[in-house]
Amino acid sequence: MWVAFQNNHNQQAWVAIMQHDTGSCGGEGGDWATAGWWTLNPGESKTVFWTTNQYSFFYAEAADGVYWGDSNGPGVYVTNDRFNSCYNIGTSTWRIVNMSRIDVGWPPARPFTHTVNLNG
Repeated sequence: MWVAFQNNHNQQAWVAIMQHDTGSCGGEGGDWATAGWWTLNPGESKTVFWTTNQYSFFYAEAADGVYWGDSNGPGVYVTNDRFNSCYNIGTSTWRIVNMSRIDVGWPPARPFTHTVNLNG
């Protein structure tokens, strides 16, 4: 299933994700890969990643300070620059954001794109 993001907010927004990936983030990374940032202008939609799992996670923030995250979601290290990392791997110069869960449903529905709307 492809996962896309639609920026319905009136400001530019940036998206970071976390997805299950035993191949690149096994062991210390807890089998979860993290990556960011995808830039979305107001009204723009982007397909960001492919997953075969029912659940993945995202965090997004807009230029005006609005953000999309879950205070009870997993805390993930992010940097302000583009990054590809693994869960619980970062440095003291990175910040931690709480991600929201994406549920694409199971079995995956057709068409094979699940869109997360960033409404603000």
